[in-house]
Amino acid sequence: MMLKMSKLLTVLVVTISFNVKAQQFDATLYFLDGSQRTGKADMVSNEEPKLAFIENGSKKKEKIKINVLDKVEYINPENNQSVTAELKEYTYYFLSEKPKTQYCWMGKVYTDENFTMYTAYGYDGGIMSGNHYTSVPSSVVNFFLQYKNEKPQLIYFDTSILTINKNKILKRHIRKFFSDKCPQLVHDFEEEKIKIKNNNPEILIEYYNKNCSTNN
Repeated sequence: MMLKMSKLLTVLVVTISFNVKAQQFDATLYFLDGSQRTGKADMVSNEEPKLAFIENGSKKKEKIKINVLDKVEYINPENNQSVTAELKEYTYYFLSEKPKTQYCWMGKVYTDENFTMYTAYGYDGGIMSGNHYTSVPSSVVNFFLQYKNEKPQLIYFDTSILTINKNKILKRHIRKFFSDKCPQLVHDFEEEKIKIKNNNPEILIEYYNKNCSTNN
């Protein structure tokens, strides 16, 4: 089943809305020790080591260290639907053949018996000098793929600015993730027999489930 892009866009739109509006939102904090707290919270940010939070029934604002959190569930004030941000350690191979790891807040957009896909949205406001930008505003959407209990891995990204050697970078991502799971997928992607369209990399999951899954 193809990923419903409307769901993905909802996650991104809500994230953008949260980042633009400087206010707190109804949220439930889920801690690594299994406990929960409900109240008002800022939107999580990969640039902030702490999260501003006011627990229900209290007027005191706290700063919660993000390294004690597992995830934060927000309520979208526009439609009262929940949007969950999970703090995940992921692997990436951006400019190197050697893996690097980093933590990132991301939202789940797809799951099946083999894979879970997450996305994360980033925005840079640029730098103004006088009446012009010395560094233009930019945005990026990162896609992470997790195989069963492995760490999520960055496999695809879409950015608003030109990225030199983007195809080469993406081929490295796909090769590093699928080389031991589905070599034919790697071959077909590098030969451009598999093409990611509309910034929806779920075609990789479909290919794997059809051609490489041990359940076939």
